[in-house]
Amino acid sequence: MKLSFWELKNWFTNVDYTIVGSGIVGIHCALRLKEKFPKSKILILEKGELPQGASTKNAGFACFGSLSEIIEDLKTHSEEEVLQLIQKRWNGLQLLRKRIGDQTLDFKPYGGYELFLENDESGYNECLQKLPLINEMLEPFFKTAVFCKEIDRFNFKNTKDYLLFNPFEGQIDTGNMMQSLLKMAYAEDILIINHQFVTAFEDKNDKVVVALEDFSFYTNKLFFATNGFAESITQGQVKPGRAQVLITKPIINLDIKGTFHLDRGYYYFRN
Repeated sequence: MKLSFWELKNWFTNVDYTIVGSGIVGIHCALRLKEKFPKSKILILEKGELPQGASTKNAGFACFGSLSEIIEDLKTHSEEEVLQLIQKRWNGLQLLRKRIGDQTLDFKPYGGYELFLENDESGYNECLQKLPLINEMLEPFFKTAVFCKEIDRFNFKNTKDYLLFNPFEGQIDTGNMMQSLLKMAYAEDILIINHQFVTAFEDKNDKVVVALEDFSFYTNKLFFATNGFAESITQGQVKPGRAQVLITKPIINLDIKGTFHLDRGYYYFRN
């Protein structure tokens, strides 16, 4: 696009911090930078009309990891590392609730359930076997057992008879969440420009050149908050973890409340 002198001056000149991605991480990053450096000029670039990633497309669950996810993390990380990661996720959820408020988030602490397919013998048995060990690991932080086995009272088909319940999970309205965060960013004079595709960047030591589709600009610091899209932008320097959301038609009664996990994906139902 052809920009005027005034457009370049106001949006793309003397930029202190540029953030790629206007989702939950990107806007929190911008707000935190504004708190620490209130006079800074902060620019957020978003490729979509709305935040394009999981922030407004996930199923509205507030969780820090199902039992099977924690077990999987322990295969590549130490127990201390996994515990620290869970603590950070939990503290992040509390920060989100404090910043936005439970009423605006429509936060409901209904708990969450992990389901296992009927033929998933190995995953199911591994979770049941390691459930006491994981609870023991998490108890000093949560002050009680986190996971427990419950009979499937929802009549799921082709799944194991027992579900794994976590009372610390809940549901949120991600549309409300993102609208509130966007309003906070605008109120702090944080610039957000949509339909901007970052094609490349180059570190010049004291500056970073950010290339968009048809022009480039300088910024003092560059942050990537693009989750699953980060690998392509950074040429593999950032490798996102597995992230999957399954959105399905309701297969149970709509008066059932909770967050349902199926084989590390997520089924979500709300009334």
